[in-house]
Amino acid sequence: MLNVMIFLVGALIMFYMALRSVRARQLLRTKGVCVQATVSGTVQSRDGAAYVLEFTTAGGSHRLQYPKPAKGKPFAEGSVVTLYYDPDAPEKMFVEGDKSVLGAELLYAGIGVVLLVLMVGIMNR
Repeated sequence: MLNVMIFLVGALIMFYMALRSVRARQLLRTKGVCVQATVSGTVQSRDGAAYVLEFTTAGGSHRLQYPKPAKGKPFAEGSVVTLYYDPDAPEKMFVEGDKSVLGAELLYAGIGVVLLVLMVGIMNR
């Protein structure tokens, strides 16, 4: 019975993580600021490589660092991307077309499904 509970809790945590990521992205799309940002290059940040995104608003010029995914098609220097960000917390941002975010959400959901299948398998032994 303990094994079933462990798998169930693990699955619920994975589904929660997927839902949290989807909701955060949707919140940025609906309540965040949408701008066209230029990829001006890359830098090495404390979390790894990051794109430097530059854009201008009524409040002035801004530069944000957006984590560079380990896999996937990179953004070319000089290209323009659609950026959604929270002006009160600029570290909360999302670049339209960044497939790594969707991949993480699918991974969380997939792991949740696998854990549920394993739980059912244990229950039917």
